[in-house]
Amino acid sequence: MSSISSVAPTADYFLGLDVAKAKLDWSLIDHQGIEQTYGVVINDEAAIATLLLTIAGNYPGAHICAVVEATGCYHYPLLDAAQAVSMACLVYNPLLTKQQMKATVRGKKTDRSDAFLVARVGWSGGGRLHVPEPYRLTKHYARSCQKLSILSSSFRQYKNHFTELLDGELTSDVQEVLAGIQTAIKEARAQIYKDLAASANGEAFRLLQTIPGIGLYTASSIVGEIQDMSRFTTTKALIAFAGLDPKIRQSGHSLNSTGKLTKRGSSYLRRSIFIAANVSRQFDPQFRALYDKKRTEGKKHTAANCAVARKLLRVIRSVWLSGKGYQLPED
Repeated sequence: MSSISSVAPTADYFLGLDVAKAKLDWSLIDHQGIEQTYGVVINDEAAIATLLLTIAGNYPGAHICAVVEATGCYHYPLLDAAQAVSMACLVYNPLLTKQQMKATVRGKKTDRSDAFLVARVGWSGGGRLHVPEPYRLTKHYARSCQKLSILSSSFRQYKNHFTELLDGELTSDVQEVLAGIQTAIKEARAQIYKDLAASANGEAFRLLQTIPGIGLYTASSIVGEIQDMSRFTTTKALIAFAGLDPKIRQSGHSLNSTGKLTKRGSSYLRRSIFIAANVSRQFDPQFRALYDKKRTEGKKHTAANCAVARKLLRVIRSVWLSGKGYQLPED
């Protein structure tokens, strides 16, 4: 097999893989979109690599491209296996390509028809060519930190509500269980944060932390979600990736913004940027001025902070690409 290029391939066959935690259903179609064969493989990198090599061996000289839906972390073994055997792999977001599919892959999980639909996404030109992520481990730790933070906050609220409902009548055993859960969450957060800090090595992490409001965790979350800033050719594309661009409503010949966010793209990046913006406006005069301006115009806190978040993304992109630390504007 030839090495993976940097552009989407023109393939003779597309191998669609519908991913679940334990297994992958797969379907191989030709350049006419006709299924040739199908099967199931366990979700293990070695097993998947063996499958890819076997299929490539059955079609010597043919260009085969794997196609997969982005499914959190369950598709990672496939990406690693495809990279190991030098097979190109297209990754797509079903929310952005469902018009091409005419049906959602998530309707029935891990069966032959879904795998066939996944293959047809690549056949019809959907998806983007996977390029190995340089900061995948950081992305995993940062997302875990964010999930545990949300879990901790939710558990604390439920615990307080539960305690108020029983008016202090909780038994000692129940109190001990609740305290144990809270301690476990706290210890897990501390350990993952240590792992995150150990993985956050590199110039991008240092540069982003020169921006007010961005510390180690936020910088790690931003780098983990973006991976390679050069893939965003414009700030507008980066803002869209964070889901901070406004929804557009079209009626007849008019085109208007609804004022609401699309909230597409990475929810993890959006949450990190929104929190960072809320801090940045308190310490940086240009962000504070923008926030105050929006508030004076009658915007609510959330809308004003979104404007700051978009400006913050412009600064982040500039700092990352220029390789120069951020400088506070002079008064």
